[in-house]
Amino acid sequence: MTVPSPRRSGLPPQVAGLESGTTRGLLLSMSKDPDAKLTFLATSGSGLRERVAVKVPTTPRASVAVEAEGRMLVAIRRLPLGAIRDTIPRYVESTGGSGTTVLVSTALPGTPMSVSYHGWLHTARRDAVRADFRRVGDWLRTFQQQTCGAAMPLRWATNVRDDVAGRWDGHPDLPAALGRLDLAEEMLRDQVLPRTAVHGDLWFGNVLVTDDRVSGVIDWESGTMAGCPLRDLARFALSYCLYLDRHTRPGARVLGHPGLRRNGFGTGVRYGLLGSSWFSATVRDFLASGLEDLGLPRALWYAVALVGLGEVAATANDETFGSDHLGLLARLPAYPRWERRRR
Repeated sequence: MTVPSPRRSGLPPQVAGLESGTTRGLLLSMSKDPDAKLTFLATSGSGLRERVAVKVPTTPRASVAVEAEGRMLVAIRRLPLGAIRDTIPRYVESTGGSGTTVLVSTALPGTPMSVSYHGWLHTARRDAVRADFRRVGDWLRTFQQQTCGAAMPLRWATNVRDDVAGRWDGHPDLPAALGRLDLAEEMLRDQVLPRTAVHGDLWFGNVLVTDDRVSGVIDWESGTMAGCPLRDLARFALSYCLYLDRHTRPGARVLGHPGLRRNGFGTGVRYGLLGSSWFSATVRDFLASGLEDLGLPRALWYAVALVGLGEVAATANDETFGSDHLGLLARLPAYPRWERRRR
């Protein structure tokens, strides 16, 4: 499935209008990744009939990602999405030229969940955190139901293991990380689950919220029309844990989370997966309930988290970020402590 033939006469009018001053808008984000993009929200101007988001790549690699997002938006909106249809941007147009693809899609209502997440003590409040997980869980359940395809043997752990081994050959943390993935593969290998559409980068910064619901999910460049639905489940839970200590000075305890201190990379993830707090229970229940919705045993939640960490290590654009996730995976226990007691 391909995006309609792109215009070849230069930038889309929304971008040209921003440059000339005839279109007004806001710079929403300026990515610092190796595949960096600029995202503008065009709000008013001559010939502009609706608010649109304009994604402009800054490198050839970014242009490939933007083009992939355009194809994904066209494909996903052709599915019978039901109640969540309006939470996914609609492709408007794209313009190719000089090796650069600029994407225009509809702008969605809502505030990024990252705004509230980083608000004062938001992640320290049980009800606020549980509401975030509930909103995303409800959206993800509907998304997977509406895009559900044929059931297939679960090969996610195997594929991630191969990708990790290929990327990090020679890294000192690789043997231990592969050991964790081997255990996860052993637990998951006999499972069968439906293939669904997958967002591919479902962290809280890509989720828009209005009132008490998800009103938009953006940035579909890593999406696929038929993939493993556990990817989105794991990515949201792990990313929500990762930044718990972002506003805490090194060595200090994280407010609202007894026993958690900012002490190196990934302490929030370890706390979320292995702790005994209300937060840890919320994370584990989110993963377990997502598995149950897909017809898999709830007890596989830890294996899913391990593979999710491996996937970040295998696919992260930033080398340091990927290496840090590899090290985190390598240093996690093979099983949660209550599972170790049974063995």
